[in-house]
Amino acid sequence: MNVLLISVPTIRIRYNISGVFPLPPLGLAYIAAILKNSGFAVEILDMDVLRIKLSDLSSRLKGCDYPVVGVSCRSIFSLGDAIRIIKEIKSVLPGSTVIGGGPGFMFSPEIIFKHMPGCDIIVHGEGEDTMLNLCSRLKTGNKDLSGLEGISYRSGGQVISRPRQYYLDLDKLPLPARTLLPNNRYRMHPPFGVYPPATLMETSRGCEYGCTFCSLRRPVKGRSAHQVIDEIQGLIREYGVKEIQFIDPNFTYDQKRVMDLCRQLIDRKIKVSWTCKTRIDLVSEELLKTMSQAGCYMISYGVESGSQKILDTLDKGITVEEAERVFRLTRQAKIKTLAYVIIGSPGEDDNTVKQTTDFLIKLKADFVLFGELLPGLNSILVKQTIGEKMFSEEDLFDFYVFGKNIFDKDNFNHISQVKIKKWLIMAYKSFYLRPGYFIQCLMKLRNAQELVCLAKGACLLFLDTFKKKSKVF
Repeated sequence: MNVLLISVPTIRIRYNISGVFPLPPLGLAYIAAILKNSGFAVEILDMDVLRIKLSDLSSRLKGCDYPVVGVSCRSIFSLGDAIRIIKEIKSVLPGSTVIGGGPGFMFSPEIIFKHMPGCDIIVHGEGEDTMLNLCSRLKTGNKDLSGLEGISYRSGGQVISRPRQYYLDLDKLPLPARTLLPNNRYRMHPPFGVYPPATLMETSRGCEYGCTFCSLRRPVKGRSAHQVIDEIQGLIREYGVKEIQFIDPNFTYDQKRVMDLCRQLIDRKIKVSWTCKTRIDLVSEELLKTMSQAGCYMISYGVESGSQKILDTLDKGITVEEAERVFRLTRQAKIKTLAYVIIGSPGEDDNTVKQTTDFLIKLKADFVLFGELLPGLNSILVKQTIGEKMFSEEDLFDFYVFGKNIFDKDNFNHISQVKIKKWLIMAYKSFYLRPGYFIQCLMKLRNAQELVCLAKGACLLFLDTFKKKSKVF
């Protein structure tokens, strides 16, 4: 049976950077791998990297035989495109079973099905086992979905949802089917991608912390160090990869595992540059030094704010003193730093924004990405707004998906959108447009390639931050 997996374009993203650097859809590549291993004929259509317009999709699908079409949405901000794509699929392939999944499908199944009448099934959470079970049943012609876990579907005018009761053993998953992707067309957004060709890798899933703005909370499951090493060696051998961006929410959650991974990279003399993201309370001086020796050249930290008051409000579980210490240790280990920062949190004002920008300069962060507070749909902040009946889930769907102004010009915390935009511009100017920053960058340059990468990043940052109709999400 033929299965087509479509990756919806990621047009708008939370942090204020251009979406001109599409990244490989690893989630779909994992699903494709497990389906291929079970005998299904699988294709991946990445509309982002192939620059496929909605108007071109129907011509690509006409005359094709795809009994199952999976549509993956990596962001709720792209769900509007997913609605249009699914409508187009059903118009061209009315007999296909259309399955939606990915982080974009976080809204309740009732709302999804209301706005996506062409979507037959929704897959929740990890999709590998669920898609295999679904496709295996559909292949037999049996459309009775009862008993299958991890899905929602309509039956007799009702929405039936069956949550899955387990998390996958990542070591038992096949490696992602990268052969189905146009790997030579993917590019990392600066400041990543200093050593092309570069790609993404996933070594763990989940996050057990409870930041109020985040939807990621779930048990952490990691792959063994030796399996990660095997994949790295395969990427170098088969694709000539020189840089890897580990996309785990908290790469160093299991510090012992990361130490083992780094030592194997060093002992086997595997030459690859890499980056990761983590929390500032999940590293040590010894670990940072070892990571540097193993090829890590940059770490992205979720700093969020330079105001302890704001950090406490967000239940971040860290202190500004910890951040200062860890940035110093990271710098001493000769690893660059990128700080993710949120503007517009509960209690934010002119003073806390200035505190934050001053603090980031004090940290000597190499790069900073400022973003407006846009809490995840299943986050504590959003659940509070629904519980207090400030907004309904339908209101939030209109906001996240269709960009409808439901705040009467204010955000979740009754802060003027005009003020937030002003704060964002002020923060970027305060951090980047200062002589000390340019000197800091020039002193750390390692090669001409890094200079080119920085120049590209600077141009994109300027265009995104200071254009007249800037979108901060």
